[in-house]
Amino acid sequence: MKSSSRDLQRLFTPRPWRHWAILATLGALTAAALMNAAWDFSALAHPEQRAAALARMLSWARTFASPEFSDEFLRHCWALTLQTLSAATLGTSLAVAAGFLLAMGSSRVVCVGEEDVRGWRRHVALRSPAAAFCALCRLVQDVLRAVPDFVWAIILVAMIGLGPLTGALALALNITGILAKVYSELWDSIEERDYEQLRALGAGRLKTFFYGIRPLASRGVLSFTLMRAECAVRNAAVIGAVGGGGLGAEIWYQIQFGAWGKVTTLMLFTLALTLSADLASNFLRRQLRDDPNHSRGRATRGGARRVLPAYLGGGFAALVLLWSLWFMGWGDNAPPGQQSRNYLEPAVKLATGESWRNLAFFARLLQPEFDGAALGLGGGEPSVHLFAEYGPLEFWKPAAWAAWDEQLENWFVWRVVKSASVPLAMALIGTLLGVAGAIFLSYPHSLAFQLEAARFTGECAHPLVRGLRMLHLIGARLTGLIARGVPEVMWAFLLIAFFGPGLLAGTLAIAIHSTGVLVRVFSETVDNLPYRRFEQAFLGSRLTCFGCVAAPLSWRDWMTYSFFQFESNVRAGVVLGIVGVGGLGFFFTFNFEWFRFEKAATYLLMIIALTILIDRLSRLLKISRIAR
Repeated sequence: MKSSSRDLQRLFTPRPWRHWAILATLGALTAAALMNAAWDFSALAHPEQRAAALARMLSWARTFASPEFSDEFLRHCWALTLQTLSAATLGTSLAVAAGFLLAMGSSRVVCVGEEDVRGWRRHVALRSPAAAFCALCRLVQDVLRAVPDFVWAIILVAMIGLGPLTGALALALNITGILAKVYSELWDSIEERDYEQLRALGAGRLKTFFYGIRPLASRGVLSFTLMRAECAVRNAAVIGAVGGGGLGAEIWYQIQFGAWGKVTTLMLFTLALTLSADLASNFLRRQLRDDPNHSRGRATRGGARRVLPAYLGGGFAALVLLWSLWFMGWGDNAPPGQQSRNYLEPAVKLATGESWRNLAFFARLLQPEFDGAALGLGGGEPSVHLFAEYGPLEFWKPAAWAAWDEQLENWFVWRVVKSASVPLAMALIGTLLGVAGAIFLSYPHSLAFQLEAARFTGECAHPLVRGLRMLHLIGARLTGLIARGVPEVMWAFLLIAFFGPGLLAGTLAIAIHSTGVLVRVFSETVDNLPYRRFEQAFLGSRLTCFGCVAAPLSWRDWMTYSFFQFESNVRAGVVLGIVGVGGLGFFFTFNFEWFRFEKAATYLLMIIALTILIDRLSRLLKISRIAR
């Protein structure tokens, strides 16, 4: 009887369904992206077209074989590099401060706290004032990161003019939304049992946050902040093309004149800047993290030596920030032959409200066009007769769907919705390929499993073996650096030369760039794990330990970063649409450049809606690290 009772109890015990729902959703979306999007593999399938495509790509690549290395142009590039670095530093610093505050409002454990509400009512924003404020903060962060940084730059150019300050503020607005989302999710993912003692002692939400939750999530917060700082350097180089100054403006200027030698030199400076940012972030990470099981653990140090690295890292970051302010305001910030200027002066006009009057130029962006007349709303004869040929009960007929789509094409909003399928398909397939590539590279990219494995294996590796592991580490890190150091747009230019304009080139560009971004955070997640966990489960093989211990322990973080990268890739797909891929980005830019601001606003709303939809879906299915 007892056995039967246990069987019945086990039978009716609720089973976890979200993982299956996630896999089913992912499979359905992938199948839809592969079957319905216009993928063109002709450059690979046909030998003649493949040879022609290879010749085009080699011809395009040869144009970069002769970089411009004259002294005058090198000094010019150096001055622009400093402009880009100062804009990225200032933008990231502003974003960290604003993102931290916004994340506190967006975090459920910080803003809302413990609740007795269960079930679907936990998703109702108006269940309490604190929950409503939390939902409002999440909406603000969604809008901030949904609007691409180049759109923020275009708006800011009208307010404060061209220059690195425009780029810094555009980056700050976009990165604030990004950091607020990730910070709040990392804080919400901390298990309650890890800080329940503070609550038992009577600590309120803020004390629990500052003395319990924040320290426990500090490693993840630090790793992601440094990674975004590195991305900000690269984005600052791209955003210059729309008025942010620095390397991006010059790259775009030289591309228009076909000066590929100078473009190559500017790209080399961009790569060198990205590499320097990578090295600087690694230095800061090592100074600021505190892992007692690490070889640099502070538990074995005493007194001042334990706190010195933190002060050293913080001082270095503060020094770079002060330099960026000085350089942008009063330093020699102009290329040779040009007059330096104080780029911080427009900030005063921004603070006094003088610049805000220029926003009137974009007032029509607040009046999106929904074409209600096509549906018979607002007067006039409707142009959409959805069920004229087939009724709703004939949904099982393929001809009915074709007829409905033909009718809906007469409605502008439907065309906007359909245009979103292009960045969605590119982002989905590109992210999946990028995640696969990042997982493959994480093992050789991990410092713990290549150079510090003796800390948990107890081995005494031969110097040649250590040298071989060093080569693996350098090769993986160099691959990741180049993959993420070159912007998606430049990868797209290269791949368009081979595949032609279309989805395939954009998807592969996103996949390559995502691999570079994700391999860094994936391997840092592994390196942040205490080595005692590897030591307890080590079975004689580093690769087995990585696959059976490190990867499962890091999986939730990897899912968070992957889904966030997917969201970023949707915006990247919008940007790639401008350079020939098509879809949402192309139509937004086309209408914006022709001053059709009402139509452009509708496309912009679609971009924001995509971000909100992806975010809410991830929270509903608990794809991200939010555990409750």
